[in-house]
Amino acid sequence: MNIDPRNAAGTSADGHDAARQPHEVGQASSPVRLSADQAEFEDQLHGLHPVHHAPDPAVSSTALNQAVPRTDHYPAASFVSARAQLAATLTGATLEALKNEIDLAEQQSARWAPAGDDSVDRDHIFDNIAASAYLTLQRFQNQDSDCKPRTEASTCAISHVRNTARDHSSIGNPLERYPMDRARQAGWHMRGETASPFVSLVDDPIKLTVSRDHWARAIAHNANTLHTYAVPKSAVWTPDDVLSSVGLGMNVEDQDNIDADVDLMCSLGRTPTRETERLFLGGDLESYRIASEDNPYKRAAGD
Repeated sequence: MNIDPRNAAGTSADGHDAARQPHEVGQASSPVRLSADQAEFEDQLHGLHPVHHAPDPAVSSTALNQAVPRTDHYPAASFVSARAQLAATLTGATLEALKNEIDLAEQQSARWAPAGDDSVDRDHIFDNIAASAYLTLQRFQNQDSDCKPRTEASTCAISHVRNTARDHSSIGNPLERYPMDRARQAGWHMRGETASPFVSLVDDPIKLTVSRDHWARAIAHNANTLHTYAVPKSAVWTPDDVLSSVGLGMNVEDQDNIDADVDLMCSLGRTPTRETERLFLGGDLESYRIASEDNPYKRAAGD
């Protein structure tokens, strides 16, 4: 897959198992080595470097033909879909990059697909991955660049995702979704302390125009533009998840922070249910922009 080398060093805690089942071949019988083409296909599907397996001279060509699965056991569409899913989850690909990955995967699958296999519907695969792995969110801004967090602005979203996965795996799969320190940062950002590595967006911008928070209403009524972003779900933090993480984290005795955590819990609990705020963790939100327009909710001076 065409993975950005800057992102290749990290890996998601669950990404390596994304498409493992087809690799379980010949376990119940005597071991038979895969053909070179089949082995390369398996390695590509797992996101590894190709490893060429030489045929075992002790096994006859007839036995190989009988024991090695036919290449059409792995439809080209399944291969392309798996690669697209990895692009979305392991590299945080933009939608444009996702389309490119799908194109490359289709070209790659042609080496194994039977002649005449036209089962790859690139548009269908793209629509499925975009719907399942991305969220479409909006943000009021005055300048195109008004989507940078105030801290950690040079850290991309997928790096934060991988760091969170490492934190979880290193301390034994905690109950809370987010590390406690990050959850506190996110919670206080939602309550107005925006000097953080997060950027606020909304599901439904019209609801911001009637928010009980006068600062939110002022932004909606005075910003010049409304921008639309399609961002990976793994980089988005929701109020409910933040609230849950802080609440679960409070079960661990922490006398230094208990009062502040209770205050934060109460404050978040008073957030109106009609608010649709979402937080993006990362300094590369601009790369996920898919549209912008003049703010349709902007009020004329004096209104």
